[in-house]
Amino acid sequence: MPTIHTVLGDIDPAQAGITLTHEHIVYANPGCEFDHQTVYDVEEVASEVGELLNGALGTYGIQTMVDLTPIEVGRNPLLLKATAEKTGVHIIGTTGFFPERIGIPYHFRKQDIGYLKDFFIRDLTEGMASANQRTSVRAGIIKVATGSGDGHEGMTPLQPSGLRVTALEERIVRAAGRAQAETGCPINTHTEPADYAVTNPGIEQLDLLEAEGADPAKILIGHALVKPDIEQLSEICRRGANLQIDHIGIPWRNTSAEQLDDLMARHIAELADRGYLEQMTFSYDRFFRHARGPVDELEPDMLNERVDLDHLFESFVPRLAKYGFDDAAVRQVLVVNPAKYLAF
Repeated sequence: MPTIHTVLGDIDPAQAGITLTHEHIVYANPGCEFDHQTVYDVEEVASEVGELLNGALGTYGIQTMVDLTPIEVGRNPLLLKATAEKTGVHIIGTTGFFPERIGIPYHFRKQDIGYLKDFFIRDLTEGMASANQRTSVRAGIIKVATGSGDGHEGMTPLQPSGLRVTALEERIVRAAGRAQAETGCPINTHTEPADYAVTNPGIEQLDLLEAEGADPAKILIGHALVKPDIEQLSEICRRGANLQIDHIGIPWRNTSAEQLDDLMARHIAELADRGYLEQMTFSYDRFFRHARGPVDELEPDMLNERVDLDHLFESFVPRLAKYGFDDAAVRQVLVVNPAKYLAF
């Protein structure tokens, strides 16, 4: 029977409850693990984050959370495990990489598709490696990422392949497709919002993943609604893939959080009317903590932490209701869809 793979072991999909599909317990830039100022106490951070998660579980019923932090931007399997042990929230860990411009350590840039595929599968089946040590903490999802990465360069340059995906990113995406075909695991993607003006990054990713045998029903296209075009979104759904509505309450690439929330709410309602209700999930893409400490004015590009965990329920869901999105539809997106997508 398919199960959801959490850092504390497998659970029945019926146990997942309300699920956020893209969050970050700790996030920092590549190389942070070698900085004196980014060394932290695992138990202390686990307690700090655990308190927030337990509050969200008790008040709003958030029962499962995907920590979608890839290996080079602060992923710590032992922290994920410690946080899960201190909460009633199921936490899912991630294997995978950030876009080439900001991520993919040189060691992995030297490897071929077969090596990368095997790496993903070991993280999923044996446990994630961390800081020169093996752990028994297994990942439950693969992350692939394409695009400029840090958001300051605009559109990703057109590549010789004709895609907005670099040759290195393509190698990793294809490896993830092969790992998905072999294991059945879910894949969650990062797309560059600026690229939607010149291509459909979600379709580019799907083409590569499906060419390697991946199942589109197990693929969740991230950030697609940050600069939404309803026809591009519908195209992704027609392929059988899923859309992640993230940055709820976060004004990423937009004038304000309210502007983006309203834009996304209108498109969500339209997508539901077009028959794609069963292909959406919700999340914040929230940074609970920077490796150096609480996110503050010292890291202004990481102020995603500022969104409160109640925003989805107290602000965004009522906004959706104005567009005819009822309680049953909310449950479908927050509970039913992620449980089906995450189980393998």
